[in-house]
Amino acid sequence: MSPDGMFLVTFSIKNTSKVVGREVAQVYISDLQSLLPRPVKELKGFVKVVLQGGETKSVKIDLNHEALSFYNDGQMSWVAEKGKFEILLAASSEDIRLKNKTESSSTITWTRL
Repeated sequence: MSPDGMFLVTFSIKNTSKVVGREVAQVYISDLQSLLPRPVKELKGFVKVVLQGGETKSVKIDLNHEALSFYNDGQMSWVAEKGKFEILLAASSEDIRLKNKTESSSTITWTRL
């Protein structure tokens, strides 16, 4: 993760069949150390991919600190906490295909919508 909170999720996806296929690759974030209760995983990005039979594509999804954030009503601001986050790549919320981790070195807060 860059100092300004940007990070890139990259992966390859392959169509193992002989016919054209489509997939919606989904990126979920799980906050491993949140100070407040949060969902186990939150959908933060997705991309639709069309693949010819046997084709493999490299896919990139740009995310930023907002993907790590939640609204803290006590502070009346958005917060992306310092700490570790798990990145889950999935075909659906129940079909997790890959896992990785990222870490934010500082807490970022802001008040805009």
